[in-house]
Amino acid sequence: MRRRLLSAAVLLACAGLFALLCTRYDVVQDDAYISLVYSKNLVAGDGLVFNLGERVEGYTNFSWVILLALPHALGLDAVATARLFGVLSAAALILLSWRTAASLSSRPQDLAHLVAPCLLAANGALAFWTLSGMETAAFALLVTAGATRYLQRGRLDGWTGVLFGLAALTRPEGWMFFTLTVAHQVARLLLDPHGPVIAAVRQLWAAPVCFASLVLPHLAFRWFYYGQPLPNTFYAKTGISLTYLTHGLRYTAKFFIDYGLWGLAPLLVVALLARRRTRAGVSYIALLLFANVAYVTLVGGDTMAENRLYLPVLALLAAALAEATRVATLYGLGRRRVSAAVGILLLAAMVRSVTGPDEELTHARDATMAHNAKLQELADYTNAAGEPFSLVASTAIGIPRYQTKAAVLDLVGLTDRTVAHEPKPLAGIRDDHILRNYHVTYTLDRAPDAILFITGMRPGTPAERALFLSQRFRRDYRLTYLQDHRPLYLRRPGEGHDEAIFADGAFIERYTEALGVMRQDPVRAIELFHETLRLGPSDFAMPHCWIGRLLYESGQLQEAANHLLRALAIDETIVMAWAHLALIDLMENGDGDAVTMARTAVELAPRSHFCRYVLGRILMAEDPASAVRELTIAVELGGAQTGDALYRLALAFERDHNTQAAQLAWTALLTLRPGDARAIRALTTPP
Repeated sequence: MRRRLLSAAVLLACAGLFALLCTRYDVVQDDAYISLVYSKNLVAGDGLVFNLGERVEGYTNFSWVILLALPHALGLDAVATARLFGVLSAAALILLSWRTAASLSSRPQDLAHLVAPCLLAANGALAFWTLSGMETAAFALLVTAGATRYLQRGRLDGWTGVLFGLAALTRPEGWMFFTLTVAHQVARLLLDPHGPVIAAVRQLWAAPVCFASLVLPHLAFRWFYYGQPLPNTFYAKTGISLTYLTHGLRYTAKFFIDYGLWGLAPLLVVALLARRRTRAGVSYIALLLFANVAYVTLVGGDTMAENRLYLPVLALLAAALAEATRVATLYGLGRRRVSAAVGILLLAAMVRSVTGPDEELTHARDATMAHNAKLQELADYTNAAGEPFSLVASTAIGIPRYQTKAAVLDLVGLTDRTVAHEPKPLAGIRDDHILRNYHVTYTLDRAPDAILFITGMRPGTPAERALFLSQRFRRDYRLTYLQDHRPLYLRRPGEGHDEAIFADGAFIERYTEALGVMRQDPVRAIELFHETLRLGPSDFAMPHCWIGRLLYESGQLQEAANHLLRALAIDETIVMAWAHLALIDLMENGDGDAVTMARTAVELAPRSHFCRYVLGRILMAEDPASAVRELTIAVELGGAQTGDALYRLALAFERDHNTQAAQLAWTALLTLRPGDARAIRALTTPP
């Protein structure tokens, strides 16, 4: 009874800790919406497709997609349902890890086995992915369940095949884990000098038959429905390159540093092989663990952060560590002190698991939230467009497709057959990303209404950088802004230009480098922008604009104006060139042509905080009422000039004789900038 109460107390504490971590790292991944799109279209009668009429298998989680059809069919919140499934899967995984650890041990009732669920409950990566809306926790549960059944029974049976079959339907790696399990069983039979090999081998049929009964129908469906033997994502992601190995080694090292006792965990697993009583079970766990290490490393890790591809073997590793802890304390301290020693080791491991990766996890959470916000803004912009967009393009595609009626073109080909199967690399574009496929000509032939670079102004993937080599992209698309730091390329009206691909992408690599260093080293950035102009096509206007903006910030107004005018001579829709020229004209010529320039900028980018701020600032002298309107919008949009916009808004209200509104603006400024002398003076000076 005492043992049971202690076990229950530990598991209850695990539940509380894991719930706390899930709350801390709570964020939904954009990739979850890709599965939801397929589920929604299936229920709507449009088939298992991403874009209507395009049969492309842009998912690798068939069973998860089918499962998520249920909330769509019942009219439930599909995102919340997916997250609930994740929580249930993670909770079951944590409990199951206790049995997994016990199945390794010669003393199944030992309290040391509680180390496994404690390690999982303290694992930030598991918490991070539990509420992601993705299949990660469910897949880890199925793999662990199949492995645990095999460990407990000591042989394969039909239910082992069923569990691994469900795992293979949830993620392709399920095939690998089942194949390794069969191989381990066969090896044990062949190496057993006393066992009846032929009779034992005959008993293996149940698991493969049950496994095949689940996966073969799916393979047949894939072939007949999609016309391919493998998911489209396989062709889009895989390849042979040093880039993959480099990324993979980094990814693997991070996992073992974060959750593998600084890399000691694999050594402890290997050390357990020396113990005869647990050798059979530990050898199986070692096989799955190290095979997964090899696989993840060779495929380049993951494009998404925080150890997702190692979670399928996390419970198995925790079980091995629990057994290693038990064995080490037994040999080192004697049975009477096992509980105390295990408690100390458990506490140390949990503290490391909770506190070590916390900064990276919170950063990943915040980055994912910002990522999703950009995509939601794209969806809102698409839905609010005067003429609804029929096609948008991006490297992040889930939210825009799920939240709009527009088709979405994946620039890296995860959901596009042509980009995945027929990529067209261009000279000079660095192959430095796992998602390296692109096809510029095909993309622009599709004529998307809008193109979003998810990383912002700086093109991040080869697919984004390669677009700048296209004359059609440079001339047929103009830049606007969802917000100042969230640019969007819109297709200009008209028939468009003929295609001409620039011979060398070196210029766009210099441009990207310049954007990366301009805040830390503006002088170096200007040099790189000049080099971009020297190496690149003559119709590429943005380097002139950036040089002008950097010169403006350093107070070199005349030289800044020269570059801004050069940018507009090439492309008269460069938004920030108009806005900065308006400010320069205001400083040098009073209002001059500044109002016209600022209005042009606002017309081109009505959602730009900076452009609204500039127009409001210029209108203050002649039209305070209009200035109030523009500055109010600037404050609502938010941005780098919010403080100054509030200051000028308060002044504009005063000039428009609206004292009460001015007081509110001064108060808002003081809230934003405590101690602001201007706001304090305005609020304390009698009217």
